[in-house]
Amino acid sequence: MAPKNSDGSAAGRPLDLTQLRTFLAVYRAGSLTEAARRLGLAQPTVTGQIRALEQQLDRQLFERLPRGVVPTAVANDLAARISAPM
Repeated sequence: MAPKNSDGSAAGRPLDLTQLRTFLAVYRAGSLTEAARRLGLAQPTVTGQIRALEQQLDRQLFERLPRGVVPTAVANDLAARISAPM
């Protein structure tokens, strides 16, 4: 297993700013569809970016529900750390 940074990403691989921006939009909207609308992106694009970020972190960020998403503890922590700088 590759070494991890304190944020859970693979050591030496910075997190993608576009994915982090999308993550915050989903986190704040509580919905992939609403985040896509706010960002002016297609919903599958937002879903793909969140999945890619989850794979890089090796952590689930959202629990998918029939109507929206609920952030996990990992998502709450990530949002708290990046909200101000972003």
